[in-house]
Order: sequence, then C-alpha cells, then structure tokens
Amino acid sequence: MSEAALKISNILNYLLEKAHISEAKLARQINVPRATINRLVSGRTPDPRASTLSAIAHYFNVSVDQLLGKQPLFLDNKKTLITTQHVSIPIIDLDDSKNWQGVIGKLRPDTHHDWIMIDPSIDDAKFAIRVHGESMWPQFQTNTILIISPEKTAKNRDFVIAYVKKNNEMVLRQYIVEDRYKFLKAINHIFPTITFMDSDKIIGVVIQTRQDYD
Repeated sequence: MSEAALKISNILNYLLEKAHISEAKLARQINVPRATINRLVSGRTPDPRASTLSAIAHYFNVSVDQLLGKQPLFLDNKKTLITTQHVSIPIIDLDDSKNWQGVIGKLRPDTHHDWIMIDPSIDDAKFAIRVHGESMWPQFQTNTILIISPEKTAKNRDFVIAYVKKNNEMVLRQYIVEDRYKFLKAINHIFPTITFMDSDKIIGVVIQTRQDYD
C-alpha cells in the first residue's frame, strides 16, 4: 500500500464513519461503483481517477487536496480539525486469531488488503475479525467487524473470542462468570452454552464494533 493510497484510505474511512454512511450508500449517492469505493477505503487504488476524487470531495464538502491529505481536513463551520493520524490494523480470519501474533507478524499492506482504521488511542487493539454464522445474532450480524484486544482481561459479560480445546475450534461468545464456573454463551439460543475449562483460552476481548451495512 503506497503512502498516498494509505492517506486517502484513512481520510475516507474517517469521513464515512463521521457521516455514519456505508461504502455502498456513498457509491449510490455519487454514482460510482461500490468496488471503486471499496478499493479506495482499503488502500488498493494507488492512482484513483480525478473524477472519482472530485465526486467524493464534493459529497463530503471538502477539497480534493484535503481528501488526498495535502491540506488539513476540517469539518463544519467551526473549522474543527480532524486528525488524520489514524492507524490501520488487519482484519483476519477467526480461526487465524488463535496464533494472531504469528499471523499478523507476516502481513504487509501490499500483500494483505483487508485493514480497518482505528484511533491510535486504542493502543491495545491488535487485529479485527468479521462475524460469520448466526451464533451471536442479532447482537452481531454477519460481516460486523469486531476490534479485538488480546491484552485486555476478560470480565463477566464481555464478548470474547476463545479457543475451545475439546472441539479444537475458535468461537465468538459472551464470557459468563457464575461463582467458580465460567461459560461461553451464544446470544442465539439455538446454540449451546459452552463450559469454559482450564484447558480453554481467551484469545481476545471485543472492544469495538463496526457494522458493515449493505
């Protein structure tokens, strides 16, 4: 990922988040293919078309130079400065999160194209995962992005990703503590509650969610 592409990615992610709109909605509003917006958001377009940048800048009421990170980015009449010093963390598969350090240690922006921008103040966030399956529905719907902290200690009722040794699988569940017993509970009642054993391991705690609306 080039420096220019990363700047556009960071700024566009920030604008989308602040405007509370999805990539799909922006694409519809400015009549640009969603795939084009997705490539910009993920930093996979090193040389975007001027017409695309102009349409995006006009929609958010900023200049093209602001969108490119060449000028400070301001919003509203109060001229509140928006910092572009955000950082990106990789989105990885749930199964890979068991060995997240080894996995993300090998990732590079030019070979791994699934990243998400976060505020640098969240310094304990190391990676993210996308929700698949129905075990945590409707709390976490498919494609919801979960920001994970492997450093935070899990507390009662936290949402966690955990390794269950008996089944040799990674799961997303709610961590429940009752006296000396611990459980991994699904939100969807059709999925069984898992008794958390000493051989099981909490890999990380969910500290933020991002909903990817179509």
